[in-house]
Amino acid sequence: MKDATELIRALTGLAWPLMAGVALWRLFPLIKEIVRSRGFTIKVGEAEVTVQEYSESLIRATAEIQGRLATVSAVAPQTADSRTLDRILWVDDRPKNNLTEVAQLRALGVEVSLAKSTDEGLQALAGAQRPFDAILSDMSRKERFRNNSTAGLDLIRALRAGGQTTPVFVYATARAVALRAEVTEAGGSGVAASSTELFQLLRGVGEFPAQRG
Repeated sequence: MKDATELIRALTGLAWPLMAGVALWRLFPLIKEIVRSRGFTIKVGEAEVTVQEYSESLIRATAEIQGRLATVSAVAPQTADSRTLDRILWVDDRPKNNLTEVAQLRALGVEVSLAKSTDEGLQALAGAQRPFDAILSDMSRKERFRNNSTAGLDLIRALRAGGQTTPVFVYATARAVALRAEVTEAGGSGVAASSTELFQLLRGVGEFPAQRG
């Protein structure tokens, strides 16, 4: 039932409590059935579907909500409207922490590539046949057999030193928010501590493909 837990976490992180409440109210029967189910299928009325199908349905629903919220609150939407956010590189040594956000972005039509270290991220950028529209990074991660508490900053500095101008956002804990000034000084484009903030920042780069009219 891990998917249900991840989805509930995504919903409760939405910007406006009222909208999140309405979404939870409408999706509660689905979530309840998933949590109660002990097998691989659940019944809703006359229909029987798999837990995976239910989970995918919930992901699509929450992705649409996140996308709409981000469209309303996007940073610099006047520039984003002329671009599409097609590809993202996400650097994080614990990708499972971002399962819901990655699924939501993919449901919105964004191609998400994953890397577990600064070196892997730089290699992915160097070998990319098409440029990435944005880069995401956590702040602290284990690299080269040690914990690097400023890995996000190191990645940004390496990118800027190499002439990379792609927007880079740090998505991490409140500690990263406290380092916002350092992120900006290093050449970072923003810091987010919640999925709602993250989607707003990304929407400022370009429109989500699935929502492009």
